[in-house]
Formats: sequence, structure tokens, C-alpha cells
Amino acid sequence: MNYKEINMKTYDCYACEFQERTKDYLPYIINDANEFVSGLQELETVILDLGSGPGRDSMFFRSKGYNVVSFDISCGMLRLCKEKELRAIRGDLEDLPFLDNTFHGVWAYTSLLNIPKKRFPHALNEVRRVLKNEGRFYIGMKEGRFEGELESEKYPGCKRFFSLYEMNELEAYLAEPFEIERKSRLNLGDAVFLNYLCRAFH
Repeated sequence: MNYKEINMKTYDCYACEFQERTKDYLPYIINDANEFVSGLQELETVILDLGSGPGRDSMFFRSKGYNVVSFDISCGMLRLCKEKELRAIRGDLEDLPFLDNTFHGVWAYTSLLNIPKKRFPHALNEVRRVLKNEGRFYIGMKEGRFEGELESEKYPGCKRFFSLYEMNELEAYLAEPFEIERKSRLNLGDAVFLNYLCRAFH
């Protein structure tokens, strides 16, 4: 079983539990979310929620009046998105089924940490490809020195693949295809999150 199948199995099995565990997380990054959308003032703005999970952040963007696409590999997560009447599309985070220059903004909160580091530059280039010129990209990743499979007490019997990054390491990856506009480091006790707001230039 490869890393995509491992992650997909876990998120399919525990979609409802994941939704319950993460439902109150948005307030921790609400300032970043508001900053992200503040630069998206064009008419008919379209946002891609990349690795949307159950659609928590997609709901926030929709409440602000934006056209949002919830995108995930997990059928279980997308089922929860559809229950919220979100526009939900299934696919691979590393091979986006969208035309170049489609989105004004891409939001990827703790989704790209589920892919290997060797695939990370390709995933970032895919994000840049589907973003319009000067489009905004927000990414949240976990801080650390680890790459591989982990089994969590939260989701018994299932594993997830994680890639954790140190700040300098992550910034080196991001600086290649994007311009970093803002960054923050969020400590929630059991995990530290590295959050970046970037802009794409073609």
C-alpha cells in the first residue's frame, strides 16, 4: 500500500471523527484566513480549498461570498462536503485536474504534509500552475524532523503518511515558485504549525 492509499484509507474510515476533532480549529488561524481573502477582491473570485477535508474552511470562504471548490482524495471527506452543499471534486493533490490560471486563491491547510518531500516541489508547481498571476497561496504545515508513516491513538488501526519541516527548509521550497508575504508559527502544545501566505508570479 503506497502513501496515498494509506492516507485515503484513514480519512475514509475516520472522516466523521476527523471533522469532530478539527471543527473548532479555524479560530486559531482566523486572522490569516481574513488576510488571505482580503487580497481577493475581484468579481467572481474562485478559491481552491486544496485537501479540504470535511469542508470546514470551504464553509468559511463561502460565508464570505466566494466561489469555493472543495478538493480532496478522500470520498469520505467529500461526502461530508456534499452534505454541506459545497462544490466537491475528488482528485490527487499532486496532479490537479484544472486548467492553468484557474484560481484567484489556493488554500492548503495541513494537506500537503501528507505527501513525501521528494514530491513536494512538484505539488507546489501544480499550485502555481492553476493560480492566476498574482494569485494568493496559503499553506500550513507541521514543524519537525520526520518523514514516514505514523499510527495515531486518535485513529486506531490506521496510519497516515507525514512530512514535517523546519522553518528554513520549508521557506526554501516555497521561495522557488512563490513570493512569501507573511508567515506565522502557531504552537498548540502537541504540535507546532508553520503558516505562510504567498503570492504567485508568472
